[in-house]
Amino acid sequence: MVRYLALLLLLLILLAAPALAQSPTPDPRFGMVQTFDDFEAAAELNPGFTRIKLYWDIIQPNGPDDWQPSNVPDPLIEADLAAGREVVGLIVRTPAWARDPNHPANDPNNPTAKDVPDMAAWGNFVRRLVEQYDGRIHHWIIWNEPDVWDSNHPGSTWNGTPEDYVELFKTAYFNIKAVDPTMKVYLAGLTYWWDDEYKQPQYLARLLDIITADPEAPKYDYYFDGAIYHLYYKPHQIYDVLSNIRRLLDRYGMQDKSIWLNETNAPPSSDPLEPPHREPRFKASLDEQSWFMIQVHALAFAAGAERIQIYKLFNSTDHPEDVQPFGLLRGDKSRRPAFDAYRVVTTYLAGFEKVTYFDRGDVTTVVFEKPNETVTVLWNVARTPRDVTVNAIANEARLVYATGETEPITAERGLYHFDLPPATCSDGDCFIGGPPVLIVETGSPDQRQPIAVQPTVTPTPTPLPSPVDILSVSPRRRTAYFIANLIGFAVVFGALWWVKSKWFGA
Repeated sequence: MVRYLALLLLLLILLAAPALAQSPTPDPRFGMVQTFDDFEAAAELNPGFTRIKLYWDIIQPNGPDDWQPSNVPDPLIEADLAAGREVVGLIVRTPAWARDPNHPANDPNNPTAKDVPDMAAWGNFVRRLVEQYDGRIHHWIIWNEPDVWDSNHPGSTWNGTPEDYVELFKTAYFNIKAVDPTMKVYLAGLTYWWDDEYKQPQYLARLLDIITADPEAPKYDYYFDGAIYHLYYKPHQIYDVLSNIRRLLDRYGMQDKSIWLNETNAPPSSDPLEPPHREPRFKASLDEQSWFMIQVHALAFAAGAERIQIYKLFNSTDHPEDVQPFGLLRGDKSRRPAFDAYRVVTTYLAGFEKVTYFDRGDVTTVVFEKPNETVTVLWNVARTPRDVTVNAIANEARLVYATGETEPITAERGLYHFDLPPATCSDGDCFIGGPPVLIVETGSPDQRQPIAVQPTVTPTPTPLPSPVDILSVSPRRRTAYFIANLIGFAVVFGALWWVKSKWFGA
């Protein structure tokens, strides 16, 4: 019966394939977790990769000679591949029979999927699994969030030490590369905040200390191809974290290691159709989740992320650690506004060749360069509107909103003028900016004319050309400017009065 249902599912998927194939070729830098939950919706969003979890304790539940069907059926994987998406495999969970009985972290009376495995059994499993998916899965992630050190937390997955985890991924690395040396092996996705909030060295830094102490490590390219992070809610903070991770890897001489943001989102806390299960730590509206989709892609790519993946496509109830539903689709398959915003991302940012971040006060600007096209992404982080002027590349452009709606915009004397609405700041802290807009123009940013700089008496360095100028400022800044001008006027007037009194008398 299981085989019959699997064949029937594959037949239905193949029948739908002509319709799905009409989408543009997906860009593998844009990902969505569990696209198999709704292939039709995934085809509209057009992500370039998806992640599946493969559970060792399900595939080999009873012993080393056991081999059960995967928890993700093959027809689902084949459908993702047929749609042009890459499938990334994440391997987790130790079966009871494979746990290391002598490891001090393992409770002999309470075997769990978090136990440190016998490494010989682990290596044999990894090699056999990778051989099974050879030609279909090229990227492999070893375990998930081992830096969650509180064993009582629902997100805890690993009982071992960082040294144990190094042994785990080294064993996986050798067995995966033995099947195909071109396959890529990635460290587990890390949270960053478990270490940061408790003032301890970052888990990645501790791993790198262990790895670089191994004299054999350089010979094997340090046993991994990239680092992965799971970061949520705050786009500018995510930019800072990923920039720090890039500097950390570079400091260890690992400039070639890629960085993936493999889970990100800002799940809404005010969705009346699907409220949170309990009080969330951060609050975000449905609109803010939608704006986050564009903002996080702009800033994470600008920080050097090679790939970005949204967690996740569809809400389900089998994740008790999820305080609030994350999905772009609700449990009833209705669409949140973030669905349309993600489609804007994959429609207008896919295929970019270069990305540049400009910090212009309250207005964030990120420029994506594509072959003969430039996409400038802007949003306002202030609580009040901002009028902006942008130096034009072409005489006309498209203004694209997070909803997917577009309108033509015409340059006036080489400039585009428009308003940016304020951030809504649902949490009290404006960690998600206001509604972003995209300016889509034909041509290269090199054609953009820099804003004219007034000549000064003392020569100053020429500022870098900027794509945006803020025309209005906050009331607080206007007050500061007024006071500064008043003081300046008083100083000049006082100096003139002193000169007059000194040389010409009262």
